[in-house]
Amino acid sequence: MVEFIKGKGWRARASYIDAAGVRHQKSTSWVPRKKDAQAWEDEYIKANAGAPADADTLTVAELLTQYLKLRESVISPNTYYGYENCARRITAHLGDVPIRQLNRLRIESAYADMRNDVTPNGKPIRAATIAYAHRVLKAALNYAVDCDILRKNPAAGARLPEDTDPFKAQTIASKDAEGLLMRLRQHDSQLYIVVLLELIYGMRRGEALGLRWQDIDFTNGRIHISGQYTVGADHKPEWKPQAKTKSSRRDLVLVKFVTDELHAIRSAFPRGYIPYYVCELDGQLPSPNAISHRWKKFASTCGFPGVRMHDLRHSSAMMMIQAGADLVTVMSTLGHSKIETTQRYLSEDFEVSARVANQVVANIFDSTPAKEKQKKSV
Repeated sequence: MVEFIKGKGWRARASYIDAAGVRHQKSTSWVPRKKDAQAWEDEYIKANAGAPADADTLTVAELLTQYLKLRESVISPNTYYGYENCARRITAHLGDVPIRQLNRLRIESAYADMRNDVTPNGKPIRAATIAYAHRVLKAALNYAVDCDILRKNPAAGARLPEDTDPFKAQTIASKDAEGLLMRLRQHDSQLYIVVLLELIYGMRRGEALGLRWQDIDFTNGRIHISGQYTVGADHKPEWKPQAKTKSSRRDLVLVKFVTDELHAIRSAFPRGYIPYYVCELDGQLPSPNAISHRWKKFASTCGFPGVRMHDLRHSSAMMMIQAGADLVTVMSTLGHSKIETTQRYLSEDFEVSARVANQVVANIFDSTPAKEKQKKSV
């Protein structure tokens, strides 16, 4: 209903009935023009008619809780754990806010406040951590849009804090990889296989640990990545048939050196006995965290103290690009789902940048056929 109050202006009152049959009402006062008051009423009814019963009261914390329950069965436990951390961080700043009261300014203010948060070890959180939290909030709000609670996602256009100190992974160069692998081979043969698979193929830790002998096709020279060995919902390691993403299920070429190493491993087992997993050398498979701890200890003793186990995957990508592999090949080998994820390796590689620049120069100045050059010189 729209009415005019003399000396003050137009006032609009609108109501709607939610999906549970409950009537909700809201008003706005002292609008200068009648058509603006009528437009507000029409917009309010259009945005709310048939909305869920809790549309007006559903908070950010409640939405995140529902969204995480929805995603728990379709993502890995490690990813779910990351989502939970993001949800806790968002809830600390926006948890009590009804999602219908969210707007870009409120969200960006919360992100700015997050810059003052600290990690459990007392260090300031990075801009990338806030970006991760933003992706989770944005996905949850998209879910609210799909459920007709919101008309549009208020986080869609939110600007993230600028990353003034971006994280850069420490990698192992190809010239150092052979010495490291040979030393590791003598030091810890089980860890050696995991590291070898990560450096050669860019496998994830869980993919390397979870590689089964049945996944290796010696006849056709293929390795099939079909699952991962990861921490389960009860915080115990287990093999999962689901890869991290659809792109993670892939076939890799079994190169001769790796073939020889795998045959050597199999020949070392007692006759007639072959374990289930490739890395199960001593009768049992270590947990993902345990293998990372062993790598960290070894890396510190051989001159690579800052190189994480996941950095071996980065190292593999850099080596592939330096060897001349195109981005699509690197993307499919690593199991990336987006080409943008792979492109960062190209921009970080100065050797490749220099080679490309030199090739451009060569194409410009050495493009004239040799016979024409000889004619011009005469």
